[in-house]
Amino acid sequence: MRIARLIYIPERDLTFPATGPERPFHAFSVAGTSIGAYCASRLREAGFEAVFGPEEEGRGAGDEVVEVSMHDFSPEVAVWLADYGPGACELRNAEGRFLAGKGVPGLRQSFVKGDMAVERFVYPWDLLDWQERVMKGMEGNTGSGKDGVHVLGNLRLGKDSIVLPGVVVEGYVWVGDGCRIGPNCYLRGYVSLGDGCVAGQGVELKNCIVGDGTFISHLSYAGDSIIGNGVNFGAGTVCSNFRHDGAEHRMMAGGRLVETGRSKLGAVVGDHVRFGANTVVLPGRMVPPGTWTMPGEVFR
Repeated sequence: MRIARLIYIPERDLTFPATGPERPFHAFSVAGTSIGAYCASRLREAGFEAVFGPEEEGRGAGDEVVEVSMHDFSPEVAVWLADYGPGACELRNAEGRFLAGKGVPGLRQSFVKGDMAVERFVYPWDLLDWQERVMKGMEGNTGSGKDGVHVLGNLRLGKDSIVLPGVVVEGYVWVGDGCRIGPNCYLRGYVSLGDGCVAGQGVELKNCIVGDGTFISHLSYAGDSIIGNGVNFGAGTVCSNFRHDGAEHRMMAGGRLVETGRSKLGAVVGDHVRFGANTVVLPGRMVPPGTWTMPGEVFR
């Protein structure tokens, strides 16, 4: 019987403030799927009969249990290790990052595997890439033709959520429970909204992850951004995502500037931020939890 246990490595988690006390790493979710549930599902698809999460301490212990990193995540590596046979060993990538292991950590023989597929969950922008993988092919439950709503992709609407006239959906959009969308709202690319959100009059969201209870009520734009729980956008707030020179973005992570490899990247907004009306957030910025801005402020 193949058994796996997902491993959380604090020093490898540089996703803050996308994650935090209200949305811990393993529970961070898009389209109703958490990182922990996604990794467990992928391991089960690969043939593991039991998968334990990092929060399930004391379970999934034993010499033949495969410990799998949630940050440099590879079901392919986990299967290779499970089939390797008895003995303590671990696999790392070419950069020396832990991928998977079994047996007593201090006694493991280490191997390098650079030829197997790895999904990265390390930086905030990795979560935007993950959202696309989760939502691609998602089936909707609401179509065009109702109250002037135009769905040119797939829209999944949660319980007690409403969509008002003039809403246009292009791509894959997941709306949680108890949300209000519109009127005259444009959602495109891959967009996931948590429960109790508002995306109102004249709002455009493109490739965004939005947490629970966030209000983006009127005349605002956010592109390629992660927005936390309980955030309020004053009217006219903009989270821009493109540099004038077209260069790839760098973003602060773990106390240093990191190359993101992305030509479009907006903001990572922590929980309970309050943007004053007409705030502009420059591309590739992190907005700490609890930040308040004044009307017309440029967040640099």
